[in-house]
Parts: sequence; C-alpha cells; structure tokens
Amino acid sequence: MKKTIKYKRKNIIKLIIILILSFTIIKFFNLPYNLYSVLKWDYNSRMTQNYGFCDNEAWGFINHINNLFKLEKHQVRIINDEGFVSLKHFFNFGPNKIEKPRNIILLNFKSENDQSIKNKYEFLKNYKTIYRYNNCYLLTIND
Repeated sequence: MKKTIKYKRKNIIKLIIILILSFTIIKFFNLPYNLYSVLKWDYNSRMTQNYGFCDNEAWGFINHINNLFKLEKHQVRIINDEGFVSLKHFFNFGPNKIEKPRNIILLNFKSENDQSIKNKYEFLKNYKTIYRYNNCYLLTIND
C-alpha cells in the first residue's frame, strides 16, 4: 500500500514539473502569438514587422524598392545611417565589392536643420534621388 502511495506522489510531482516547464516554454517563446502570426500573415508582412519598413534594418523599404525598380543583379550599396546591420544578403543584388555602385539605398537618414544628404556624405554628390519614402532614399548615379 505504501509503495502505491509513493508511486502516485512521484507521478504527481513529475506531472507538476512537466506542466510548469511546459507553461514556461510556451510563455518564453510566446508560442500562441507566434503560431498565430505564422498562420495569419505572409512572409513579407512578417519580415516587415520584424525588420521595419523605413526604420531599423528597413527590410520593407528594400523589398519595396527591389520590386518597384527591379534591382536584382544590379550594383546596389545599402547605407544605414543609424548603424543597423545591412540586409543586402536577403536580396539578389550584384557584386558586393564595388567602389562606385550604380544605385545606393540610404536608410534612416534624419536631417538636422534641413541638412542635405549630399552635405553629410560627400561621395553622393554624383547621385540623384529617384525615390524617397520618409527617411529612406533610393539614389542612382547621374549619367
């Protein structure tokens, strides 16, 4: 009789530990929300939500520009003015090591006192802005 009581207590303790660990893992990984977002939103929406449209890494802006101007296989340099990591490798842009690329994507440029892009970055004097959304720019070289 005593063995069965000890056996039941051990099982109950194991069950409680498993339940606590399960709830902790579900809470830590935010499982219900993440499962909902994977089922509800497409890939582009999730990437834009995580990496921002025209803030942080600006994945949404780069993707929008890439789709709008068909920049695949073109020479593109990405400059993030706030120092975030470049997401260039998510896209199929041309060679990386080009000194003077044809296109430049400038992200998160916040001007002070109407400061021009070309005043802050001297090498952009030969470029013109062809698309702008808030603080994000697509520049191409003047021909």
